[in-house]
Amino acid sequence: MKIQYKNIYIFITLLSLLINNALQAQEVNNEALINQDTIGISIEENHMDIGYDKQRREKVTSSISTVKGKDLEQNFNLNLGNTLYGRLAGATVTQGGSEPGISAPGISIRGLNTFGNAGSGPLYVIDGFVTSGSGTSNAFMQLVPEEIESISILKDASATAVYGARAANGVVLVTTKTGKEGPMKVSFTTRQGFNQAQSLPKFLGAYDYSLLYNEALANDGLAQKYTASDLEAYKNGSDPLFHPNVNWYDEVLQPIAPVASYDIKFTGGDKFIKYFVMANAINSNGLIKEFGDLDEESSNSKYEKYNFRSNLDLNITKNLLAEFKIGGAIERIRNPGTYNVGGTFTLLQQLPPNAFPVFNPNGSYGGTNIYANPVGNLLSTGFAETNTRTILASLKITQKLDVITKGLSVSGAIANNNYFESGTIKTKTYPRFSITKGANDAVIYSPATGQLSPLTNTDETLDQYRNITIQAFLNYNRTFGKSDISAMTMFNTDNITLNGTTANATDPYKHNSFSGRLTYMYDNRFIAEFSGSYMGTETFAPGKRYGFFPAGSVGYIISNESFLKDNNTLNFLKLRASYGLVGNDVIQTLGSGTRYGYFQTYGGPGYTFGTGNSGFGGFQENTIANPNITWEKEKTLNIGLDFTIFKNLHISYDYFNRDRYDILVSANSIIPAFTGIPSPNLNQGKTKSEGFDMSLRYNFNSKKQFRFFAEINGGYFENKIVFNAEAPNLNTQSLRTNSVIGQPFGLNAIGFYSADDILLRQTDPASVPGVVTEVIKAGDIKYQDIGGPNGMPDGIIDVNDVMAIGNPSMPNFTMGLHTGFKYKGFDADFVLQGVTGNTVYLGGNTFHAFQGNGQVGPIALNRWTPETAATADYPRLSSRDNLNNYQYSNFWQRDGSFIKLRSAEIGFTFPTNVAKSIKMDSVRFFLTGTNIFSIDKIEYGDPESLAGYPVMRTINMGINLQL
Repeated sequence: MKIQYKNIYIFITLLSLLINNALQAQEVNNEALINQDTIGISIEENHMDIGYDKQRREKVTSSISTVKGKDLEQNFNLNLGNTLYGRLAGATVTQGGSEPGISAPGISIRGLNTFGNAGSGPLYVIDGFVTSGSGTSNAFMQLVPEEIESISILKDASATAVYGARAANGVVLVTTKTGKEGPMKVSFTTRQGFNQAQSLPKFLGAYDYSLLYNEALANDGLAQKYTASDLEAYKNGSDPLFHPNVNWYDEVLQPIAPVASYDIKFTGGDKFIKYFVMANAINSNGLIKEFGDLDEESSNSKYEKYNFRSNLDLNITKNLLAEFKIGGAIERIRNPGTYNVGGTFTLLQQLPPNAFPVFNPNGSYGGTNIYANPVGNLLSTGFAETNTRTILASLKITQKLDVITKGLSVSGAIANNNYFESGTIKTKTYPRFSITKGANDAVIYSPATGQLSPLTNTDETLDQYRNITIQAFLNYNRTFGKSDISAMTMFNTDNITLNGTTANATDPYKHNSFSGRLTYMYDNRFIAEFSGSYMGTETFAPGKRYGFFPAGSVGYIISNESFLKDNNTLNFLKLRASYGLVGNDVIQTLGSGTRYGYFQTYGGPGYTFGTGNSGFGGFQENTIANPNITWEKEKTLNIGLDFTIFKNLHISYDYFNRDRYDILVSANSIIPAFTGIPSPNLNQGKTKSEGFDMSLRYNFNSKKQFRFFAEINGGYFENKIVFNAEAPNLNTQSLRTNSVIGQPFGLNAIGFYSADDILLRQTDPASVPGVVTEVIKAGDIKYQDIGGPNGMPDGIIDVNDVMAIGNPSMPNFTMGLHTGFKYKGFDADFVLQGVTGNTVYLGGNTFHAFQGNGQVGPIALNRWTPETAATADYPRLSSRDNLNNYQYSNFWQRDGSFIKLRSAEIGFTFPTNVAKSIKMDSVRFFLTGTNIFSIDKIEYGDPESLAGYPVMRTINMGINLQL
């Protein structure tokens, strides 16, 4: 904290000096201000990344969305994926938590179009090379915006076909920054701020807990636990030792935690060499309290990340070019004790406020044989540290062959992507004691639960992989009169070696591919393109390892017709259409226990014989092998429209239709379970998806230095499972066929049982159905009975009564608004994201009162009682784990729609003469906020994170210096 305060002091001193100089300035260099681009309004580049190549924008007939790295810098996050909310049309980014260094969001392109255990995430490509890993270990998530030129998502088959069997879920392309010819420019940016929880679960205090627990006991026909004197002590807080009222979140979490970042960049070059060099550091303390300051054998929660990058472009000769890129990240994560997201936050959500005090009078930890002490867990069980290293290095050599024919070139490239994660765990145990009041208020200690042990050390390798890629290219670009031809052919081979906990981790994952793209443009009006890949992988059986993935697209630039060229309203109009085939080979984990589904495996516990069922060792066939197993395939149609009107309004719209087949599923509809044969995995599954995505951008520049822009993007999709080979069921409403991918299935709640229902159930149980494992009482949740033959009631509520309820957890409509303005030296930038079409589930101790001896939240205040039967929206309270009320049902589902202000930044760029007075080219001060507010329908938490580590709000101020 002292370091943070020192940084802030230096920052404020420098800022005061700058403001003083600004007030004394007599004039402002208006021309310089107009040319500066501090809010993301810039002239679009003439070329865009289309995968393994760049192409002039007017020639592109594919569906691609792009965001610039400089725009992402305005959203301060510890993980790159969390900067993409609301930024890319067609991308759905879902919160994966906010724990520093651990959490990574989910990214889907045009929704989901597969199911089961098949991979549904996109392919990540950095500077032309596929990256490995998942979650935070993926090299993409390790990058920082400061090193990124652009991020693009490839959405249709014409854009992704060159990636063949790896591209059906879309492709995320990252282009890192390179140097530009000119004198060296230096840029330094620092941010100083803090994190805080956007929302935390809410629970009732000890008095309300005890009062409601007595009611729950009475509802169960049990004696009350808390007397009137107990309730009074909880209410007035007069006896914190034997009647504690502990807010465990306050004991474990701090309200704010410091965060800081530092970034320095060098760029420049001449006609022989151009360079971009960057170093970036991020520090975050997280929300866990500073337990390391209280015990030298514990540790403060700390996250550190250091990124570096050096990109060089060399002109070795006039026709021989070289590109060398190296970048990486070093991470260090420390946490106290037995902390982990699942264990720590589950305990915080479960532990009642009156369970025990944090510390007993003799200084020992409070606790019971049921509950551990969260403070003791973090203060007296040691600490853990993980260290990760990510390195991405590539070298590409290009030889121009104009001597053979103009526009011809050949290239060769090699890249290496390495990731290594190691851990050090220091562990010990501690005793905890429960206390009771004896005679004369004496404190009586129970026998210890647990014991004191010394600190022990364990070092381990947690994860590692390496990916080596070799590529060869032949490129051709030439214009003949009105004909413009560009062509690319390439060979790619990559070898990914894992050494983690994955099954068959030591076997390399290998891909070979021959890819190509041919684009023809006539008279700047008509465009035709063919692309494709012939790709193979060792995952499948010999003779089944290679496949061809073609795609074609056409475009028509109508605005270049003579009758529209002088139109001042319609400045640009292009129609696009594409159709093609791509694949998804991430299917190896489904059911077979091995990634080689064509290879028969054996195992099992053995066999039993005789009347005594004596066991004997042996082997049996696991899931039956399928020698014809292959990748998923998807045929995709895309129709697009791009146009510009009034020079400042740019609109792009795409409609897509995706048909995926050969999805790997268990053959439950073919081989019944009673045969005893492990059902083989067959490529029989089918899905269908369609929807649209669009983007709209408006720019306004006035002669009075006022500039404004607004960009709206959105995406919508509908999907369904066409066939999944599921077994027949008498309850047809429980079948997944024709349902939405990810559709939740559960019971349909139809209100509460009334007292009359209970009386009727006692005389005629079949007329008032209920679960057979629970004694139903008035105030319990009542469910629809559909589980009999032909969907008729059978008087029992069980698994046969499930039906489609609510919506999937992934929203099917996402919209983003990016807007900002600049006036003279002032600028502002805002990003809002909205989603709908999803459902969240209220589960666990936050919402299920007293379950697992847990807490009770304010949601239970409007519970059912005989007096509130007409208005209650929560079932009767029960002290037991009620097997009826907490069935998975739509009673606990809520609309997950929200609108969030994902980021906001306001800044001020000092006049040029003020900057020059301190030997700077440019000085800018800014204030940034991330995850600032949410408008949603969830009263008791954030719809993206109802449990575990809370969503973080970040506020920071910063300064950028350029010289």
